[in-house]
Amino acid sequence: MKAGSLLVWAVLLPAMLPALAHAEIYKWKDKDGTTRYSDVPPPSNIKNESIGKRIPKATPAVIAAPVENAAAPAIGKSGDAPAKSGAPLTKEEAAAKRAQEAEAQKKADAAKQAELKFRQESCAAARKNKAMFGNGGRVMTTDDKGERHYLGDDEINKGKADAQRDVEKFCD
Repeated sequence: MKAGSLLVWAVLLPAMLPALAHAEIYKWKDKDGTTRYSDVPPPSNIKNESIGKRIPKATPAVIAAPVENAAAPAIGKSGDAPAKSGAPLTKEEAAAKRAQEAEAQKKADAAKQAELKFRQESCAAARKNKAMFGNGGRVMTTDDKGERHYLGDDEINKGKADAQRDVEKFCD
């Protein structure tokens, strides 16, 4: 048998085992009147009802994958021990996680707002340039020394094309 197919079976077989372990759940009242639930049927002299089959969740197969921040394990609030990945979070850990997620969401929203502002300003500038180059007549620019420079027809046509491209890029 090839090593690849052996590896496939080694991963798939443990993942399929929980699917085979179906258990029926029974509901009945004991002699004290307390309602009981169990996967073991009650004694035969007690009236019971079956409420269906319990299907356990399949455990995910463990596959070797790179771990993020493997050099720095997650530390709980106490700072003493790494947080267990499968264990439920304590209230402090859950609150810290929610705060961290809220901070990440706030940063993402701020980045979206900055991007939107940049696009709006770029759109306004592109439309202004398009109008300037589309009006016709002589177009003048001022260089670093404060001297005027009049654009030729080729420069004006290039400016029109650039302004149109920028309008299409930044304006919706």
